[in-house]
Amino acid sequence: MKNSEITEAINYHESTKHSYVSVRTSGHVLDWANKPHPFKVYEDLPRMSLPRDISLPTKPVFESFTQQPSSEKSLDLKTLASILYFTGGITRVVKYGMETVYFRAAPATGALYPIELYVVAGDVDGLEPGVYHFDPKAFCLTVLRRGDFRGFLSKHSNSAVAECSAAVVFTSMAWRNAWKYRERSYRHWFWDSGVMAANMLLTCNSFDLRCRLLTGFVDHEVNMLLGVDGVREAAVLVAAVGNSDKHPDETRPDVIEPKTRPLSRHEKRYPLIERMHMASCLYSVEELRSWLAAAAEPTPLPKPREHGQALNPSAEDGAPLWEVILRRGSTRKFSRTPITYDAFSTIVRKTFADVPTDYLGPVVSLFVIVNDVDGVEPGAYMVYDGTLVTVKKGQFRRVSGYLCLEQRLGEDAAAVFFPMAPLMNLLSRMGNRGYRVAQLEGGIRAGLMYLASYGLGVGATGLTFYDDDVKQFFTPFSDDLENMIVLAVGKPAYRARSGKIILDADKCL
Repeated sequence: MKNSEITEAINYHESTKHSYVSVRTSGHVLDWANKPHPFKVYEDLPRMSLPRDISLPTKPVFESFTQQPSSEKSLDLKTLASILYFTGGITRVVKYGMETVYFRAAPATGALYPIELYVVAGDVDGLEPGVYHFDPKAFCLTVLRRGDFRGFLSKHSNSAVAECSAAVVFTSMAWRNAWKYRERSYRHWFWDSGVMAANMLLTCNSFDLRCRLLTGFVDHEVNMLLGVDGVREAAVLVAAVGNSDKHPDETRPDVIEPKTRPLSRHEKRYPLIERMHMASCLYSVEELRSWLAAAAEPTPLPKPREHGQALNPSAEDGAPLWEVILRRGSTRKFSRTPITYDAFSTIVRKTFADVPTDYLGPVVSLFVIVNDVDGVEPGAYMVYDGTLVTVKKGQFRRVSGYLCLEQRLGEDAAAVFFPMAPLMNLLSRMGNRGYRVAQLEGGIRAGLMYLASYGLGVGATGLTFYDDDVKQFFTPFSDDLENMIVLAVGKPAYRARSGKIILDADKCL
């Protein structure tokens, strides 16, 4: 299978669409006794505790949407610990009967948390060069390799890695999410890593550290570096963090096969997911360079004939970023009361903050059903060049609920957002890997929207959707687009408690 054979991505996308019929005929029943363990545990490998007095990202949340990296600021272990915590650390521990749920700093589909974080460190004060796995439950690093492998990773991804203090590699453990969502869960690899990447980006911004998100890499080589098989667990994203003037060599690592505890008594594999992932892999440095050149081209997004109602974002800076991340949750019930136009405008603007990536973004357009926003007539809109362009006017609460798999959250929200991508254009330029980019950017934009919403005291929650019905509803603007993800925002119908910094989860039980 080749990345250029885009029938694979088309077939996967079409085969995993939700419809009114499909959700009623799946026959899928969850096997609760076989639910995957939420943490990856290594056997017989050394571990080192991370500092408990982590640095806090204290910059106001809305200032943190802008990157202002300092070329002179070095990355130390306390700051790295903070970046890992506010990206994937534990903020709440809740017991439901016999089950314990460890909620994290960033949301995840079904609270299953399939994304793991690895650190490829080369120039971090207080940390020896090496490859490490982050364990959020024990708040420690498991040592996988000793030595500086940034040069090897840079060769097989991007030159930015050779110039960073450390790279953080995101992987997805396929079964942890497929247990519930089956074939469609491949989309979630990128939604869930995307919202985590949004947290990481803002946390780095708060510390004035450079953070660049890299979607292009030679998959087999990166997976080999981490000691993962590329099927049951596979790399999905590389983040280059910080600056370094120590230029590493390209030493090739030995193959390792670290022993880990099983996630479940048995795992079910999904050939459609594995086929799609392998078809979107890059297999050589030459193929990577060609892909990066194609990814650097602009993505044509729909342009309405005229502008609409101008957005009017708030000028407030907001609470410190760390407080907002701890405050964030996924709203479980909206109050059906309006949000202000200032808040709505700020959420939209911050959702499309600049994101430093190895492809030229954005690759999504934002559509929204407005149910109850002060100063905006209820209806369906497209966001274009800082304005709201009318798609159709009317009260569409029941429609927004229906589009979100008939969930009440979609109906009760003040506004429901739909990031949509020109998928065929992305596939024609980037191959099957363009599918990863589209889904990832949907996740990143959703993550930014979460943080902007909670920075304003507005609730938010991610939802799934009836694919083709969403596309049809926003026609003709959406004729060449496919929906990636949904985020509903509004005032919660209850007062939620903020999370807290939990660095030893076992003590919370």
